Amino acid sequence: MAAAATARAAAAPARAPRRKPTAPARPKRQTRTAPARPRRTAPARSRPGGQLIPIAVGTASAVRSLPDSSLIVRLTRGRAWIAVLGVLLVGIVALNVVTLSLAASAGHVGQNIQALSEENSLLRSRDAQRSGAGRIAREGAALGLSAAAVEEVGAVRYSPRDVRTAARRLAAAGTGY
Repeated sequence: MAAAATARAAAAPARAPRRKPTAPARPKRQTRTAPARPRRTAPARSRPGGQLIPIAVGTASAVRSLPDSSLIVRLTRGRAWIAVLGVLLVGIVALNVVTLSLAASAGHVGQNIQALSEENSLLRSRDAQRSGAGRIAREGAALGLSAAAVEEVGAVRYSPRDVRTAARRLAAAGTGY
């Protein structure tokens, strides 16, 4: 069998592969890199509030350069990225739980406020009943007092002699004034 295959290969005419005519070769284009341009910084704008706080400026520049840091690049290409995302998700869930617990406690506070408001209203009505004009008039009548008529009410006129008389009477009564 091997002899037959060799005989066929020798009998077959040798064909050269046909090539398409090609255009004359162009010289390769050389790429040149331009020199790095210096970064232009925007002029500071004058704001009515004054300059930004230096801590905020430092934080902003740190956050701006964060994606290019080697730590972040290595972190995102490895398995540690999964752990970081897990920790962040646990943090989000914890914040949601805290928010819900605060909302629940706010509901309890609202109920307490409502109960205290109702109790305050009840106490005010009791106070109004106990210190009302009708009750005072009844107790005064029981003591032999009567309310003055509106026409009889007026300003009291006094003289320096009346003040001395009042002081003498208070001293004689022993009231300590």
